[in-house]
Amino acid sequence: MAASPTSHGRGQSGAAFRWSFLGIALIAAILAIAAIALVTGRGGASGSEAAGADGNGGNGAAFQARRQRPPAVALARVEFAPVERTLSAIGAGRALQSVELNAEVAGIVAGILVEPGQRVKKGEPLLKLDSRAQEIALAKARAEYAIAKTNAERFSGLVADEAASALELEAAQNAYAAARAALRQAEYELDRRTVRAPFDGVVGLVDLDVGDFLTVGARIATVDNVSALLVDFAIPEAASTFVRPGLEFTASAPAAGGRAFAGTIRAIDSRIDPVTRTRRVEGVLVNEDQALVPGATFAISISAPGERAVKAPGLAVQWDRAGAYVWKLSANGVAQRTPVTILQRTADSVLLDAPLTGADYIVAEGADIVRAGMPLPRPDEAARAGDANAAAGYR
Repeated sequence: MAASPTSHGRGQSGAAFRWSFLGIALIAAILAIAAIALVTGRGGASGSEAAGADGNGGNGAAFQARRQRPPAVALARVEFAPVERTLSAIGAGRALQSVELNAEVAGIVAGILVEPGQRVKKGEPLLKLDSRAQEIALAKARAEYAIAKTNAERFSGLVADEAASALELEAAQNAYAAARAALRQAEYELDRRTVRAPFDGVVGLVDLDVGDFLTVGARIATVDNVSALLVDFAIPEAASTFVRPGLEFTASAPAAGGRAFAGTIRAIDSRIDPVTRTRRVEGVLVNEDQALVPGATFAISISAPGERAVKAPGLAVQWDRAGAYVWKLSANGVAQRTPVTILQRTADSVLLDAPLTGADYIVAEGADIVRAGMPLPRPDEAARAGDANAAAGYR
């Protein structure tokens, strides 16, 4: 007997329903197993953490220790250094001693004894004038001196023997004194015919020849003592507060190839120029190798110590929107933000205006990883850590 279409359709629907139910049951079983495994894993981890916590120094304690470990930074004790004040000026050099020699007497040049640029000693003859007349006068004065001296001695003996009067003795002694003065005058006149160096120095150009006639006051040559140079320059009125005699400075001159020379301020003018509001300063430059020339122009640089400031490594200074700051080790051992003002930078450090004392410590290296309130190592621990890093080749 053939099945009816209605019965066949109902059988197919029942089979489909059973397969759908089995699929849903399988998925539910898989999800249940996964949930049990997840819960079991969390429970085991919690148990392990609890066991570690109850086990005095287990994995939980190590984890907490790592969280509380101070960062790897280097601390430095606060140091102080003066802020340097600098001043620049332009100066002109002149010889330590300089003179223009002029003829004291008129006469014909008999000999030029030096060359331009020659170094001479004090008293060394430079030029001679014709002195024949003076030599004759000196010879005559010496003869008259000898006669007067003999007469004075003879009359002195005659008076003792009562063979001459006291008046005759007095006349003889006066003649002797006059002859002695005449001799000195003749020697002086002869000496004036020779021009000598007044001090050790270098002779300048000599525009004379043998046979030239010199009048009184005629220029002969210049002599400069260039063992040191005087440098004249002006400083602003405000610089009078720190520029003092004895302060050192440096000077460079194009005439010396741009070399820098060390000098010392010798004197400062007693008043300020009312027009330029500047003060004249005189410095001394030692010229051992004679590289400096009188009249040269110098670029002057003066540095003087100013007020005391905090000296810190350049890496210690950090910046944020509020400005510059450093990390200070607080009394309770944590990082404390301390605002600073940069006053001056040097090659390896920075000078700061900061509320710090000599007993404070700041983070010198690694400041970029520090945060406010973060625990910092004690200074002795930081020093040991720095030594260990240096030994391992890390800086």
